[in-house]
Amino acid sequence: MSWTETKPGHYQRPLGGAENGMIVAITVQRQLVREPIRIHAFADFILDQGNSKDAIAAFRDAWKALRLLKSPDIATTYADGYTHYQVPSDEELESWLRNTFRVAREGISTQTVVKKMQSMQEMLPVLYLVPALAETGFKGSVILFISHWRTEAAGAFKLISHIFDYAAELLSGSATRDALTGHVAGNETALLNPTLEDILMPNKSTSPESKLRIQRILADYDSKLPPVDFPMQGDPSTTPTSVKLHLRRYKEGATSGLARACKAKGISVTSAVHSAYLEAVWKLADSDKRGRNYASMMPAQVRTRLPETSPFRDQGGWNASQMLMITAATGQGFLSRALDLKRQYAVADQQTWLYEDTREMSEQLRTHPLALEASMPWFTSHGVLDREMIPSKHGKLTVENIMVFADPVLGPGIVLGVWTFAGKMSIEVHWNTAFYHDSIMQKTLDVIEQTLNAELGLEMEVEHSILTEF
Repeated sequence: MSWTETKPGHYQRPLGGAENGMIVAITVQRQLVREPIRIHAFADFILDQGNSKDAIAAFRDAWKALRLLKSPDIATTYADGYTHYQVPSDEELESWLRNTFRVAREGISTQTVVKKMQSMQEMLPVLYLVPALAETGFKGSVILFISHWRTEAAGAFKLISHIFDYAAELLSGSATRDALTGHVAGNETALLNPTLEDILMPNKSTSPESKLRIQRILADYDSKLPPVDFPMQGDPSTTPTSVKLHLRRYKEGATSGLARACKAKGISVTSAVHSAYLEAVWKLADSDKRGRNYASMMPAQVRTRLPETSPFRDQGGWNASQMLMITAATGQGFLSRALDLKRQYAVADQQTWLYEDTREMSEQLRTHPLALEASMPWFTSHGVLDREMIPSKHGKLTVENIMVFADPVLGPGIVLGVWTFAGKMSIEVHWNTAFYHDSIMQKTLDVIEQTLNAELGLEMEVEHSILTEF
């Protein structure tokens, strides 16, 4: 549904089914007084020529430009089933900038910044600039803290990419500054995004055939229940504590070798890692759970599946995740499971699923009780991010590395993510320390690596590994 001006300068539209579902999922257990931070997107960068003063000013104005010239959705709020946008006065815009653009003091680490942000009060996304020591030029990291109801990981990097583009232009030209100077308050409302459902199905109608397709998908999902879960070492009723993340980034040669081996077997890198992950889940599961099937929701990226002419392909401020209901039968081998997973992913490429079933999926998921275990082994693939979402070069700015995780602050469950940037694949898993020990996450990554090596004849060499706590 389109945005409506309900009073001068105030716009609203009903939340979509996907948005509502995400908001319920991240707020049902407690009422948060801050933005429900589910996504942390990091980008380390270097400015070869420049100083900290110029860099900070450029990123501050780039964040402002993102709101006024590209994605005003970063300043929306939600209440009573609606999302709201208020056209700001000059004073309100400056207040928003002070609250949502922040710069860490010299010597402060990204880990310290993330810990600090867990207790912040604002119900809005925040862009944090974290300077780092550099012999020449300026080096640092940007961290985008943004709720999952607004966007997904790939969308967060799309937003960061626009910020880098604006910052690079501000450091070398005048077009962005001129556009900001000439901006007429309220013009940005034309850029507010509709719901996922309206983007994919503006005609708002479903069909009996669509209803039947979704019913069959959910029936197949239900037939695999109860699903295998991930073994907890803590009590599920324990109060959540800190978050830990374990990441392995593989060398470029190992990544390209994996891609070639997967192609030869007729599988994808995503399905190979997913299959190896499930190998680990079953191997580590409690003995009485190993006979269970796998059943879980997995987000499919629809932004990159839109037509080239769609204005929403280049917008990061909407959640472009449409859920696939993924299942796998216990007892399958690695290759047969990877082939079956790839087949299930292909549903997201079907025109019917994208443009005819979106509303039906949102509606049926809203009313269909999903039997999810407390300790779910979630999986998500973010794709080849420098090809699809965030190039490494932006004028004088070079993005050297990226990282992303969604913060499981509300309870048990682990999330394993995979992506490629600069030709190198990263696999990371994150969890709440109240429910899991470090050792089982180490074993999970070890089994994934061992499975890929054994099944595909590889030697997956790790370039960089981190274990960090937030």
